[in-house]
Amino acid sequence: MPCYNAERTIAETLDSTLAQKGISLEIVVVDDGSTDNSLAIVRRYEPRVRVISCQNRGVSAARNTGITATKSQWIVFLDADDLLETDTLVRRVTVAKKAQADVAITDWLEVIDDGFGNLTERCRRTIDWAALETDAELATAVHAWATTAAILYSRRIVERVGGFRPELPIIQDARFLFDAAFHGARFARADHMGARYRVLADSLSRRSPERFAQDLFTNSIGIEEMWSSRGSLDYVHRKTLLGLHYAAGRSLFRERLPSYFDAVAAQRRLGLPLPLHSLITPFLARNIGIKWTHFLLSLFSRS
Repeated sequence: MPCYNAERTIAETLDSTLAQKGISLEIVVVDDGSTDNSLAIVRRYEPRVRVISCQNRGVSAARNTGITATKSQWIVFLDADDLLETDTLVRRVTVAKKAQADVAITDWLEVIDDGFGNLTERCRRTIDWAALETDAELATAVHAWATTAAILYSRRIVERVGGFRPELPIIQDARFLFDAAFHGARFARADHMGARYRVLADSLSRRSPERFAQDLFTNSIGIEEMWSSRGSLDYVHRKTLLGLHYAAGRSLFRERLPSYFDAVAAQRRLGLPLPLHSLITPFLARNIGIKWTHFLLSLFSRS
């Protein structure tokens, strides 16, 4: 469990974890250089919880520190504001063992946090199992996602993946799920609601849309490199990559970032027909600038 300035939620998260029954727990909290009272709060849980204090290096580095500090054969990566439902861990392990799976995924409840401790239930979520069972790599590359609190990983697949990616500060959890699929993970559904996932108004993706857009492009390029390492790309994978690069490019364009042109170039390299936006917009942006192109297109879309 990485923890950075989570004094408002960390105790509730730890309580929901310690309340799990029927399973031996090895709980590790990695305080990632918190400047609030988080570290003092988690230290109250020692020795039931192992606490590691580090300089601030980001959530991926904190999670990777936690991986090396544990010995358990099954791992759940919690954020410091997640809540586990009763007995979910033993149920996930049971399902994973029975199915001989590397990854067991539950449903999760999305809740809105108003920032003052008030939670409002929004809806129950589930990963797209039909897509996941058809082609786990393509599904997790494009849209199949679950909050880390709803996912159980085997140590075997975690070590094969090699850890979380520090170059993706926002979407490192989605990429980790793809990496597991890429490395041949077997997936199993633990058919119950296993976690509560908070939606915060000040989440990193909302605070830094520029960083989020750049993450999307870094991720799409990384996936292309991994697929290309197996040899030439077939039509399905090139089409999938075109969609990923296009989505990243649109986000980069909205944020007026120069790397938008790199995303368009990545689309062209695939040798497929380009979306209309990627045919027209780069020409305008090179001649009058991204900012003015964005302004003109926004006026056109309103008319």
